[in-house]
Amino acid sequence: MEITWIDCVEYFHTVSKKGDSFMQQEKRTVDPYLMGAIVRSNGKIPYVLYDIKKIKTLTLTEETIGSYSDMFQIKEHDFSIVEEMENLHTLIVNTRKPLIIENYSFLAKCIKLKKLDLVQTNFTDCAPLAQLTALAYIRLPEKHRLVNTQVLDTLCAEIEFDETTTYDYPIEEIAKYIKEQTKTMAYALTLQKDIAPDLFDSKFGGLPYWNLKMAYPEDKTGQKMIFLAQINFDRATVDKRLPQQGMLQFFIALDDCEGTYGYDGDTPDCQEMFRVVYHETVDYSITEKQILALDIPVSTDPEIEEFTPVWKPFRVEITPKEVYMSTTDKRFDKLFRSAVKALKGKTIGKKSAYDVLTNEDYWALNNELSYYGHNMLGYPFFVQSDPRKKAKYYDTVLLQIHSEMTDDEELVCWADGGVANFFINSEALAQRDFSKIFYCWDCD
Repeated sequence: MEITWIDCVEYFHTVSKKGDSFMQQEKRTVDPYLMGAIVRSNGKIPYVLYDIKKIKTLTLTEETIGSYSDMFQIKEHDFSIVEEMENLHTLIVNTRKPLIIENYSFLAKCIKLKKLDLVQTNFTDCAPLAQLTALAYIRLPEKHRLVNTQVLDTLCAEIEFDETTTYDYPIEEIAKYIKEQTKTMAYALTLQKDIAPDLFDSKFGGLPYWNLKMAYPEDKTGQKMIFLAQINFDRATVDKRLPQQGMLQFFIALDDCEGTYGYDGDTPDCQEMFRVVYHETVDYSITEKQILALDIPVSTDPEIEEFTPVWKPFRVEITPKEVYMSTTDKRFDKLFRSAVKALKGKTIGKKSAYDVLTNEDYWALNNELSYYGHNMLGYPFFVQSDPRKKAKYYDTVLLQIHSEMTDDEELVCWADGGVANFFINSEALAQRDFSKIFYCWDCD
């Protein structure tokens, strides 16, 4: 789960209605990496002790969470709060650099732990593991670094130790392999900044075309949605994966209280706060005056511009572009492991590119493969991580809109510089069925 400022806003809304909060209890100290794992596991910033006690799985990554309220005090290396997690069964530390933990005594109280991975930590003393009789799998640093290893003989668990390996990942060859395996033709959408779009152009923002015989899109509260983008296939040259005629439009809720741009992390494929509409034919007799008479919100209205990622109307030019799968795609790591096996003849288990590559090589590979730009039918780009639970079904980028800024102005901006994706199933797209769409956006 990606954690954005949206979660923080929701926290403050919730805590204002609840009395039994951490704010009424003693302030707890917690490591920032641990805090990031807690929020991802819990799905929100904890505000009652129960939110801590119910956590079952913790996976620590590079993502940290600062202290957004008075309930926690961030303290590096402090993991003491883990002892409150009476239902914890999985603890994995997967940070790029080894994580220093001040005191491991909390482990003795995690008696339900079944899976424990401490390779990327400063762990040395095996004594606290004696209480963890439920352990089924343990992964520890190199054995020569450990003390009290006799404790390991008493555990009925599969035990693995980190091994010193020779670094051998030819980035240029790996990038070439992945390009060959994933290259596909997408359609880049380029903003025409000096051309004012008309009602029927392919464009972002401004006044949309609309079939006056249809009800204009409304969100689940009954409020009219704001127009985000439209693609006029009558005026575009695209292959048969996309419609050959008509208009495809994208709308999002004008949620002026929470600023979520219509994104609902719980039901991202339920079109209650966003809508994708396909018009098989376009009525070119419709006028701007008729559309304005619908009394719809328009992105150029100064009173609502802060609640939409697009403020000005921009005509978009549609051109073909070859693209490749990027490192942020949920399917990437499986492909990376295949590349390593094909090129070097070795397996790396379930490790990811992030796990085994140096920081320099990882970002070099990411930059070589990623296409950060507005597009259709390309590979998705994420600022944080891929939120799709059904990536095999939502396998096609119907539309990606990224933040685009110049030295003088912000043209498109999702919060503090994010990117939005609308996904569809490839077979549904072939049938021109736009009823099931997965919409998400994320930012730093």
